[in-house]
Amino acid sequence: MESAVGAEGLGSPRFHELAEQLAGLDGNPCEDANPIGYVTNPFGLTDALMPVIELVMISGAIAALVWGVRALRRDRDAVPLGIWLAAIVYVLVLEPPLYFPHVFGIEDQVGVVFVHNEFTVGLIKQRMPLYILLLYPAMVSLAWAIVARWQVDVGRSRLRAALVTGACVGAVHHVFYEIFDMLGPQRDWWIWDLTVATNGPRVASVPISSMVNFAVVMPAAFAFCAVMILQRRPRRTARSVLAPAIGVGVLTPIASAPGQLPATLLQAAPDLPDVISTVGMVALLGLCGVIAARELTRVVATRGPVRRDFGTVYGVAYLIAMAGLWIVALPQTIDGGPDVGSLPYVAVCFVLAAVVLAVTTRAPARAVVCGGPTRERVEA
Repeated sequence: MESAVGAEGLGSPRFHELAEQLAGLDGNPCEDANPIGYVTNPFGLTDALMPVIELVMISGAIAALVWGVRALRRDRDAVPLGIWLAAIVYVLVLEPPLYFPHVFGIEDQVGVVFVHNEFTVGLIKQRMPLYILLLYPAMVSLAWAIVARWQVDVGRSRLRAALVTGACVGAVHHVFYEIFDMLGPQRDWWIWDLTVATNGPRVASVPISSMVNFAVVMPAAFAFCAVMILQRRPRRTARSVLAPAIGVGVLTPIASAPGQLPATLLQAAPDLPDVISTVGMVALLGLCGVIAARELTRVVATRGPVRRDFGTVYGVAYLIAMAGLWIVALPQTIDGGPDVGSLPYVAVCFVLAAVVLAVTTRAPARAVVCGGPTRERVEA
């Protein structure tokens, strides 16, 4: 399908091949798509669950922004707002090369990776659903807010605090994110390009590279940068977090490079047995899980009265909403097929996420600065 997208450098033959496999894009030739964005009837989408997942992620991003503004006004703590802003910068740095690899001259190296279906609101020639862009501030802020309650404390070593906090944020982000990640391909929310080397080893419908790089390594690198840059000193104003937030967002992909070595090896040496890089990726996930479990055990030992905040409230709402989506999708999952998610893996993620939230609601009442000194908070 030769299109204006291809002529403008925004499309590629492989993108069109994958797009034709998504029913939602069949009636929307690329040449007819608005170059800036689109708005579609939410009741006319390919999957009835699409508007629901959009609502879940968009409301999470809005709630995270409200959390940041409230923390600034109530506690004179601009760090949560800085986290939200950094996540926006992070997605703007990370996503364009993945959506338009040929424009950035990296298609031969990374491939198309995935193609998204049409949702209610999207940007740039039907390519980037709005909810995906807002997924980052929603999910990263959620994981950060939860771990912030744990009061990670490793003495005066900021580097060690950043590493521990990063591992915890990566592990927490994983258990929440994979509940969504396993459902998307099954419901035709997006399609993976299985000819790309890094998409080869999979758990059910999800490439292990996504389960580790996107769900663990990137959020861990983000939290590492946030502790090292954003939290180097108290931030009392919105202006004080602007430059650090930009720094965190820009540096996150660079800081994640060591953690992505197993997947990079898989991509650079396609003749190498998949098991070698797969073991490396799974080991990274396991290491972050062990570190997070240790910190969570410490929280259990020092628990206080029940307290609710953005992390726990949105976390519970997210699990309830996703449970509803999985119940609707359950017959399809049970019937099987090449694109269904792993129900056992998702069930484990649900249980772990619920445990994390239950423990976090009983975390001590002091205000937390991940990896930094704590201070007593006067509750409003």
